[in-house]
Amino acid sequence: MRTILTKDLKIKFIETLSELGNFSYEDGNPFLCTINKKKYFVFLKNLSPAYFKGSPDITRIQLPSNDRFSKILSEEISFVVLGYDIDNDTFVSWNPKVIRERANAKRNVSLYSRESLQANVKENEFKLGVLSTGEKILIFKRRSLADFFYQLPNLFTESPAIDKKRRRNSVESTLSGKVTKISDKDLLKEIKPLLKKNKVLEAVEICTKYYPNNKDMTFKDWFSVVNELYKTMAP
Repeated sequence: MRTILTKDLKIKFIETLSELGNFSYEDGNPFLCTINKKKYFVFLKNLSPAYFKGSPDITRIQLPSNDRFSKILSEEISFVVLGYDIDNDTFVSWNPKVIRERANAKRNVSLYSRESLQANVKENEFKLGVLSTGEKILIFKRRSLADFFYQLPNLFTESPAIDKKRRRNSVESTLSGKVTKISDKDLLKEIKPLLKKNKVLEAVEICTKYYPNNKDMTFKDWFSVVNELYKTMAP
């Protein structure tokens, strides 16, 4: 994957939002900016291959331990991390709440994505991706930056009903092969009532439909994962 200089990446960010009458920004990276009278700390970084053996599609950025991050985390302002794919002119964003939990947790924190999702996102689309941990990411074209910031308060906190509607209009994918544990809160809300009624097969079917693009998981694989969850719930 190609990359660009950080200063050039910030110029792209500024140019994309410069037509907004209520946009301002400070120097540096990370930096404070104001959009529609709301303040954000933003950190920009190029996406690069993760170099996982057998998984050439996986990309990532790394957050180094940084004193500036410590100052940001001490303030009640959203911390937005954006990974940039210049080949597809696409940004990837991770849940700001998760970023707050993970930033400075160790020397380098890796945040993952997938190149195939970055390449296939359409104009005016927010493509939803789901990590095997249940963590959600959003992929979108650079030209949708303004819409991203306007919708940010709701993008990672939607109710299950709204989330299902979004899945019908976008693409959701598990990003790292076999799922060994179900941790997605919305999915657990759907299947736990079924498991309490001993309806394991129905719960398995819901899982297969919840992650339709995960070709690595067979019905048997899902049964094994759901059955392990069912055993933990047994009286």
